[in-house]
Amino acid sequence: MKRKKRQEEHIDEGWLLPYADMLTLVLALFIVMFAMAKVDESKFSEFRDQFGIIFSGSAPGGDSIVGSVIDFGQHGSGAGALEEDEESPEATTKAKEEEKEVKLAQKMEDKQMLEVSQKLKEELKGLELSGDTNVSLRSDGLHINLDSNILFLPGDAQMSAEAKKSLDSLAEHLKKMSQEVVIAGHTDTVAINPPYKSNWELSAARAISVMDYLIEEKVIERDKISIQAYGDTKPQTTNQTVKGRAKNRRVEIIIKKVYQ
Repeated sequence: MKRKKRQEEHIDEGWLLPYADMLTLVLALFIVMFAMAKVDESKFSEFRDQFGIIFSGSAPGGDSIVGSVIDFGQHGSGAGALEEDEESPEATTKAKEEEKEVKLAQKMEDKQMLEVSQKLKEELKGLELSGDTNVSLRSDGLHINLDSNILFLPGDAQMSAEAKKSLDSLAEHLKKMSQEVVIAGHTDTVAINPPYKSNWELSAARAISVMDYLIEEKVIERDKISIQAYGDTKPQTTNQTVKGRAKNRRVEIIIKKVYQ
């Protein structure tokens, strides 16, 4: 009796299809993770479309698994959208800390200028210069206004010994300030005589004289001081009276605020 041939056994390969789909999904996950980095969104969308075409046969019915998983264009979840819509906790915390530091520095600067302003007013009053000077705290800084009659002779830019003495009374307080300083010169509308061709030149010469003295006496460092010349363009009061013209002839020492 002949022995029947044993039927050849076939291994069930049905598990390969879900395994292939799983690998495709894992690959899609890695693509998503890669896209979270800073990537050109337009180029990545093009890459996604091409990648979806290649793997379109992996899903039943020919639909692209990759296309359904990665959808940057519709939902705005790409790298560019993340950068615009979200900030990392570290960046937010750093920004808040910097804002606090700026506010604290601003308060300290305002307090310092207020104290200097009060001390200057008291000292100038004691020197009987309060009628010829004005100290005011403004939004851009501390303004020390000096009438030109305590610094210069009419039409002149050479400081007298009395003028230097007046500046010396300010020196101690100016040395304590680390902010930049501007020396601004002003005149009245009266026509000027030689050697100055105009009130512009006279106001500039007076500002330079004050600046040079403060630098020579090491009150303010060279890299923290500058001048401005306004001539008769910024009067404080009328130029129609003797008293008004005297008020308009002045030199201002402006200690500029860092935090405004």
